[in-house]
Amino acid sequence: MAFKEPTALQIRVALAAIEPAIWRRLVVPRTFHLGQFHHVIQAAFGWWDCHLHEFRIGGLSWGDPEQIGEPEFEGDARSFDEAQVRLLDFHDPESTEFLYIYDFGDSWEHTVQFEHLLALEPAPRLA
Repeated sequence: MAFKEPTALQIRVALAAIEPAIWRRLVVPRTFHLGQFHHVIQAAFGWWDCHLHEFRIGGLSWGDPEQIGEPEFEGDARSFDEAQVRLLDFHDPESTEFLYIYDFGDSWEHTVQFEHLLALEPAPRLA
């Protein structure tokens, strides 16, 4: 059997601290950046992108720079541009886990867990 380059990721996104568990299993192109992935999460949960969001990965925050902007006060945490990180940039995708936070007022935390690399033909262009 010939090796096929992975073109997609199977990802589980679950709301944290909710019983019963509320989660979605997604298949997305590995070429998507975090900004595109944000839109996939919004669609999967039936939301309308009406609130701020961010990804927390390895102690850093990633979000939409037009929404979050620069820190207001000295010492505030900086958020980086989510369009600069693609899903294929993660070095160990089958053990990657991080947080996605939506609606800073209600702070809906989601655990994002990469489950499997997939070699789909043709390579997917959409989730």
